[in-house]
Amino acid sequence: MKQSSPLFRVLSIAVVIGVLAFFGVQLSQYFSNPLSTTLVYAASTEDALVAEGWIVRDEESFHTEGTLIHHFREGEKVGMGQTLATAYGSAGALETVGELEEKELQLEQLEFALTSYLDTDAALKLDSSIMESLLLLRSDLADGDYATASENISQLKSDILKRDHPYSDAAQIQEEISAVKKEISSLRNSLSGAKAVRADEPGTYSAMCDGYETVLTPKLLAELTPSMLSSLLPKEDDAAVGKLIYGSTWYFAAVLEEETVSRLYEDGNITVRFSKGLQQEVVMPILSVSQAENGKQVVVFSSDEYLAQITTLRRQSATLILDEYSGLRIPANALRMNQDGQTGVYCLVGHNAEFKPVDVVYRGEGYTLVRPSEGSTGGDVLRSGDEVIVTAGELFDGKVVL
Repeated sequence: MKQSSPLFRVLSIAVVIGVLAFFGVQLSQYFSNPLSTTLVYAASTEDALVAEGWIVRDEESFHTEGTLIHHFREGEKVGMGQTLATAYGSAGALETVGELEEKELQLEQLEFALTSYLDTDAALKLDSSIMESLLLLRSDLADGDYATASENISQLKSDILKRDHPYSDAAQIQEEISAVKKEISSLRNSLSGAKAVRADEPGTYSAMCDGYETVLTPKLLAELTPSMLSSLLPKEDDAAVGKLIYGSTWYFAAVLEEETVSRLYEDGNITVRFSKGLQQEVVMPILSVSQAENGKQVVVFSSDEYLAQITTLRRQSATLILDEYSGLRIPANALRMNQDGQTGVYCLVGHNAEFKPVDVVYRGEGYTLVRPSEGSTGGDVLRSGDEVIVTAGELFDGKVVL
């Protein structure tokens, strides 16, 4: 067997050592500067503050005694002189009123039955009304407008009852109409002595009283201080059974840190998102800012929208949205600077690192929102879906990294 020469053995050992050294360097670089990437995607964020505050309205409670029947829904508009509620002296008044409403609905059904018996087109018109009510009800429920939906349900129920009648003789219908009218008259007579509560001024109706109606008033806003707002207590008024809210303007008074208030002045209108009770965001201008007290100030915001939806709100937590930002989201440590001093990111394209210049839109916690730098064209433009390099060793444009 032919033995290999000493030179061949030396060369073989040198090749093995070289290969091992190469892989050793690669492994060392990998573990010291491991390559990691992530996909770029479009995102948005808010610069916002959380504030605790109070809803303030120009409102007045009303009082009465006895069993109360309310005539308006929460947040409904009321005209001057309209009856807000009726108080009855008898304990069974609620039951009687309910029975009276049923009889009045029955009377409507009978009168329609008579009309449709004499006029065949009346039934067709009612069918069209029922179909329209169903479509409106579906739209209200989809929009989350449950107050209007409740009203449409009542109308739909009335129309369906009118349509469902077994009568085939006009004289029979007339006889039943007379009987129901007598019952209605008797029920109304049993409710004699009722006391009506009427609106002295037009306003917005609310059945909820919390004792702050005379404590938190628009006149108080100009002199509010943080200590005053934090020490407010409701005025006990057990006799109050409802209230009227005057005008369309309402206020949100919140205590904020002094250094925070300066940020609000950058934009006089602030978008406010309440934690409950109001689904919509409200753009509210700053009405006033109090003097500083122990590093805090009272900021009063105002609005003339959505009053009907905030009639039951008082103490509220709200998010004050100072600004909104949109861009391409990347990890904060993916942002780099190239040899020319440009800010950007390196993206993995094939096996190479390619530099794409960007402008910073917003810096968040652990992430950054960016947009392609002005003047970027073609392959230099960073796009959603690009694979950006987060960690790696030294990078330069065109470097082979895989």
